[in-house]
Amino acid sequence: MYKTKVSIVMPSYNKGKFIEKAIESVVSQSFKDWELIIVDDASTDNSVELIRQKMNKDNRIVLWQNNKNMGIAATRNRAIGLAKGKYIALLDADDISPSERLEKEVDFLEKHEDIDVVFGGFLEIDENDNIKQTYFTPLKNPQYIKANLMVCNVIPNGTGMYRKNFVQQFNLEYKDGYLGMEDYLFWIECSLHGRISSIPEVCLYWRNTAENGTNTYLKNEKYKSKREEKYAEILNYALEGNGFCLTERERQVYCKVLAEGKYKIETLDCIEDFFEIIKKICYQAEEKDNVEEIRKVMKRQFGRSLENAYIWDN
Repeated sequence: MYKTKVSIVMPSYNKGKFIEKAIESVVSQSFKDWELIIVDDASTDNSVELIRQKMNKDNRIVLWQNNKNMGIAATRNRAIGLAKGKYIALLDADDISPSERLEKEVDFLEKHEDIDVVFGGFLEIDENDNIKQTYFTPLKNPQYIKANLMVCNVIPNGTGMYRKNFVQQFNLEYKDGYLGMEDYLFWIECSLHGRISSIPEVCLYWRNTAENGTNTYLKNEKYKSKREEKYAEILNYALEGNGFCLTERERQVYCKVLAEGKYKIETLDCIEDFFEIIKKICYQAEEKDNVEEIRKVMKRQFGRSLENAYIWDN
């Protein structure tokens, strides 16, 4: 049925400065049964030339080109649609995969047939490959991961690997227009239809530069209000998808407190409002199969939000 075990999908747009290292990190994998599908999104630099040079040395590398710039979501979806592997592994064109990443994630999914998605930790690197920080999300319990996705994104996109038949079965894809947060929405949808777990391994060297796709939106003032709107939309989708019902005012408070960038609560009234919302969510969780995980996540989130409040500054 599948022509290869793993399809690594790599959208690329003007990544000539880094794409050779990204490709080399795939070629150097200890696990060899893979194909690398690169979809170039109408780059204007030398990306395509560099990719073709790599293709000439390894026939497992495949290049497709968009006739016009379509954006990261559509480009990644196209790559996934072209994939012939049993598993889909994600990797951006400016990032690097550790040499044993595929081997470890494939081994996990082969041994855990009840898990649809696996991810790992990552190291943040700069444009010169210098390590800046280490990030781990040691969440193995699928029900706890599902609950956590209601308050923030806990899955580093470039560490993810999932079963292709899983995303096909539920027609899961990346949605356009979410200003660098397409992955957060995608992982929420995955959690609503399947089970997600992780391995305690570094699965990615994530390159954080000014040209990084997320930074393009996150640090540009002209996108600020729209990104806030889309982030709130994602949080609301997570609540509704998990079966929670809040009033319009409660949703506004919830999204405000959990806004991207560590919003700091300003008043005691807001703390009281948020406390009542958390209690309401915990009450509504009583009939859910992950009630204990939801309560744990919500209580911890209330504590973090309270600790970060402006009231302590007075």
